[in-house]
Amino acid sequence: MARELYNWDQVRAYLIIAVKNVKDKNKYMDVEIEDFIKELDPLQTLYGKEGVIGLSQRYLKSKKRKLL
Repeated sequence: MARELYNWDQVRAYLIIAVKNVKDKNKYMDVEIEDFIKELDPLQTLYGKEGVIGLSQRYLKSKKRKLL
C-alpha cells in the first residue's frame, strides 16, 4: 500500500475533524479546537518531517507501557 502525501493544510484539517469527533464522543473532554490549533501550528516548523514521526511513535509506545 503506497503512502499518500498530504500538505500542511490537509493534515491540519484532518486533525481538526478528529478533535471535533473525539469531543462529540466525550462530552467531558475539556479541549477547545482553537486551543488545539494554537498548539498544532508551531509544530510545522518545530520538527522535521522524519523526526516528528519518530517522536509520535515514542509517545504512543510510552503511553502503551504506562497502561500495562
